[in-house]
Amino acid sequence: MQTVFVRHNCSSTQHVLEQLWKRRLIALHYENKLSTNPADYGPKGRNALKRLWKYCTSGAIVGADYRRLGRAAMLVGELPKNSRVQGEEFRDPDTGHTFIYKVAVLHRAREVRFVDYPLLLGRQPRQATITGWPSAARVLEAAIHNHPLPYDASCLHPSQLEVLCYEYLRERHHLERLLMPIGRSLLDIDILGLDKDGNKVLAQVTHSMSKSKLDDKRQRLLQHALPSDKCFFFVPERAPLAVSPNVESIPITRVLSALKASSRVSTKRMLSEMFAGHS
Repeated sequence: MQTVFVRHNCSSTQHVLEQLWKRRLIALHYENKLSTNPADYGPKGRNALKRLWKYCTSGAIVGADYRRLGRAAMLVGELPKNSRVQGEEFRDPDTGHTFIYKVAVLHRAREVRFVDYPLLLGRQPRQATITGWPSAARVLEAAIHNHPLPYDASCLHPSQLEVLCYEYLRERHHLERLLMPIGRSLLDIDILGLDKDGNKVLAQVTHSMSKSKLDDKRQRLLQHALPSDKCFFFVPERAPLAVSPNVESIPITRVLSALKASSRVSTKRMLSEMFAGHS
């Protein structure tokens, strides 16, 4: 089943948005009309309504964002095949304002916290009101069924992978102390720290499978290093790499396997939390 993202950034009030949330409705606003015929709207509304009808007709798993409500969660639910789109008027009793939305009902909807499935926050499509969301498919499927995530790096947010690579270096005693926060603090370097002897440790985490991009990233990592420094390059499985004596290349799958085999309770709990209950 296809996966879909809906952003509720429409003209509304807190009261009306609460009604959408409580009734498990996804909504499009485009013009105060009850019509659900795309032909009755301008280009933006027509295209969005066409997409909503398409997803309702074929069926979809939906991640619906209502962050204007101040919630740290989204609704994940299902549009069964041949769901209906209806026009409905909503009124705010405090302001008297009315809004006419085109709505569809989410079935089996669950409130899913972003801290449990960070990818649902970190990979949201930009600007789109309603669009396909294939990059979140495995996470949405796990969330709607309240299942653990598949034990795969693609189900984690990039920043989570950087944390796992940092933990791998610590568990393997390659790294003792951090010098900068993990991630985007320095261009070309995701992890910067010291080993037990006080030598610098530099690491880059990448998802690229392009040999030219990998070679460029590795070279840019090396340009920051002195001969006494240790450099690590965390890459996807089967990444096309040239052998380099100055950088140790480590598949991310090896990181996951090594951490999973750890006897430390805290490491096992970390993985369980990151993979939403995976043991």
